[in-house]
Amino acid sequence: MTDDKQETAIPEVVIGGVRVPRVILGNLPFLGESYQGPERNKEYAQRFSDVQVTTNLLEKAFRKHRVTAISTMPPSKDRLSALFYQALKFASIETGTEPGIVACFMIPLRIGARPVDDYRRWITYHSIEASEDGDVTEKYLKDPILLCREDWGKKFPKALTGTLPYRSVEIGDLTYDETRLEETLRPLRDHKVLLVEAGSETDFLAMTGRLDLLTDIIDQARNILNCPVVVGTHHAGSTIPILESSKTGIAGYVTPVNSLGALMLPRQGKALQAIRSSTRPIIAIKSMAGGRVPPEQAFRYTFSTVGADSCMIGAASEEELETDILEARRALQLREHPPLTGENQIS
Repeated sequence: MTDDKQETAIPEVVIGGVRVPRVILGNLPFLGESYQGPERNKEYAQRFSDVQVTTNLLEKAFRKHRVTAISTMPPSKDRLSALFYQALKFASIETGTEPGIVACFMIPLRIGARPVDDYRRWITYHSIEASEDGDVTEKYLKDPILLCREDWGKKFPKALTGTLPYRSVEIGDLTYDETRLEETLRPLRDHKVLLVEAGSETDFLAMTGRLDLLTDIIDQARNILNCPVVVGTHHAGSTIPILESSKTGIAGYVTPVNSLGALMLPRQGKALQAIRSSTRPIIAIKSMAGGRVPPEQAFRYTFSTVGADSCMIGAASEEELETDILEARRALQLREHPPLTGENQIS
């Protein structure tokens, strides 16, 4: 597909009573995140500092590829965030499209007056998963996406030797900033929000037993935006089984799914077992593992091998968008109409 002929509509799935496309355009490249390291991040940030570049890509997505939903972070004072929302407005007007939004927010967790420390949070994950699943240190140290975090390769090993997990008394004092969450989500009322996603801090609340707090957060987010709430998890193998037996009112899970097992914690096998056993819909992220898995392989694995219900796709150019949407559509078609083999073959 190299011309501008409009494609057919993207198939949909129902999540929390809302129809959601099986392919959702991600926005992290527009915010300067590549999952390929700082140099590529700088390249993306420079490219999408030109609002027209972002606008053109979004117009192509909406007009030609029939993309009807995009994942976002809530508007912020960050320059690239402001430029993205400006481009989204321009592209929507130009194409006459009002895309649905899947909005991910970070949970503003704190203990007393202090925000939860990111590295102590990850040390707590490590401690819990090591006690349940054996030595997971190598996975934490060598995961290709974790290694793209700034200085992860230096800071996390240092934290392992000098940082203690959060203690039970601290977990008991855990709370969240309700006012800040309200201020973060309220601007999204200006958009057509399909789903709102509580970020991967969900893992911390689930794994430390603070489902009461998670329930309050989900209720607040749902009330502010009047839409279903899904939750992000990087620790699907640990978190999903906990949430499956809970009454938190979540509508689904947003979690990494890729053939490399990148950011599928604590181990790929355990994460896959939890994903496949889920009674709630799965929205896959990082299917290409930050560009490390070819699109054809990535989407066949995501949709056919694992059986995810939907997938978020990040594209940093019109060429990438073209290829990714094409391969995602082919994978979805293959899932719905698998080739006849063996005893099912017509003779």
